Order: sequence, then C-alpha cells, then structure tokens
Amino acid sequence: MTATVRSSPAASAPDTEWLVNQIAHALRNPIFAATVQAEALVLKAGGDEGLTRSAAMVQGQLKRLADDIEEMLLLGRSPRLNPRAADVALVAKEVAESFRRGLKGDAASVELCGVASLPRFGDPDAIRIILDRLVRNAVEHTEPPHAISLDIADAGDGGAVVSVRDRGDGIAPELLDRIFLPFFPQHRGRPGLGLAVAAKYAHALGGYLEISSEPGTGTTARLVLPPYSPAAAP
Repeated sequence: MTATVRSSPAASAPDTEWLVNQIAHALRNPIFAATVQAEALVLKAGGDEGLTRSAAMVQGQLKRLADDIEEMLLLGRSPRLNPRAADVALVAKEVAESFRRGLKGDAASVELCGVASLPRFGDPDAIRIILDRLVRNAVEHTEPPHAISLDIADAGDGGAVVSVRDRGDGIAPELLDRIFLPFFPQHRGRPGLGLAVAAKYAHALGGYLEISSEPGTGTTARLVLPPYSPAAAP
C-alpha cells in the first residue's frame, strides 16, 4: 500500500527554540573534532613561529564558536533548575573572581560592593549563568582594564538585587526595547545571545532583568530575584 503525505505551512515552520537546539547539537560534534585537531597542530608546529601563530588563531576561533554553540543550547532548551540553599553574594564573588583571573577571556577589574552574604533559596548554578553573562556583556563593551562593579543588595522585601555596572559607551535609547532579543545586538562578531540566555534563566527563577543605560556614561544591568519563601524550601 502506498502512503502519501502532503506538506503544510505549519510543518514547515518549526518552533524557534527547537530549531536552535537542533542546529546547536548538529554543530557541536564537528566543532569539537576540529578543536582537537587544532590543538594537535599547535603541538606539532614546534619552532615554526608562523605555523604556531596560525594554529593558535584557529584554535581560538574554534573555542569562541564552541562557546557560542553552548549559548545556543542554553537558549534552545528549558532551564533545568535544582532549587536549594544559595548564597547570592557568594555566587557573585565566584563570578567576579573568575573574571579577575581571566578565566572567561580578558582579565577584568571587577569591584564587589554591598552585603558580604545574602542567603536565599534558589538555584546557585542558574544565578551563576545569569551573572556570568551580565559581567561578560559588560566586559565586552568596555575597554581594558574593563572596570566593572557588582553590587549585591537585599531588596527589603526578602528579594535580592545584583547590579552589574560598566563605564562603557552605553546603549542608544532606540535599541533598549530590543536588548533581550536573541541575536541582537551583535557585537564584534558575537551572535548576541548572552542577555537572552540571562533573561530566560532570570524568569525561570521567578525574577527578571532590568537594563538602564546612558550613552557615553555606561550601562547597569540588574538581576532582581523574588522574595525568599520559607514554604518553598525543602
């Protein structure tokens, strides 16, 4: 018996998040394989200065592409939360230290302000994902030494606010209403996914992000977390 299927507009327009997830997975393995080969090429280059430089450049670009793929995967799947005891200030301190040491790329001058401890019930990994993207975004939009400040504050209602402030060029007012859209704005060849990922995880935690900016002065990104609820704790 012959089976027949007809295309339909709905079938030709897959869900955006599903599509991003599938594309990211399809690219992940070949990028990993190419990265391994680039690392081997760096080792084999020996004393050839030109070859070493070219191989290191390829390696760096592949690492950057792999990071972008990871961002797509975070954007293309539902946040996997594991709520538990979390100290928001401690997570912020860990993120700040990773940027100071240059573990995320360029070393940054990150100043911590506010309370030294802010225990909450939440998912520290999700908070780390958000703050990592906010600080990275600030670093990318400021010149070395990338002076960034992180302010951790109790919101007064049991909630928490972490503010990430930079002294960069700021954001044009007409662009602010699109700042959380995936792939916008693109900057220095990066796809513009960081704020979209951060916003997705902030909403999953029951909070939100807020961006204030003044052209020529800088930008402040705030992670606003909801009030602590003892009933939500295990």
